[in-house]
Amino acid sequence: MDVFLSNMTDLVNTQFNMVTISLMLGGMMGLSYDAIRCFRRMVSHNLFVLSVEDFLYWLIWTVLVLDAICGYNYGELRLYIFVAMTLGFVIYRGTIGWVLMRLFHYIWCPVKKTIQKIKNCLKKQKKNSRI
Repeated sequence: MDVFLSNMTDLVNTQFNMVTISLMLGGMMGLSYDAIRCFRRMVSHNLFVLSVEDFLYWLIWTVLVLDAICGYNYGELRLYIFVAMTLGFVIYRGTIGWVLMRLFHYIWCPVKKTIQKIKNCLKKQKKNSRI
């Protein structure tokens, strides 16, 4: 009976650890996608580049998630893992992600306006120097 309880405790601990890891992976997925979103706002992209970025994002995260599942859950795919990752992503987006994107917008908009003003001044100066 003690061996059964010991094995059951190990199983529950493993599942708890996997849920915790899955929550963190979901949050990190959100953070990394927000980084891509910020980059996309700073540098314009065409549809092909957007598609390549998205493909690479999902390819990298697929490898990382499968590595975590193999390393911490003996390669067993369980529904609770994906539910926890989704929940981690949603929690990140609803809390930290929202704040970080607002902060980025608050910082980037004035920088973008300043860059645009400098470009306009340089264009005017270049245009005036030709005359």
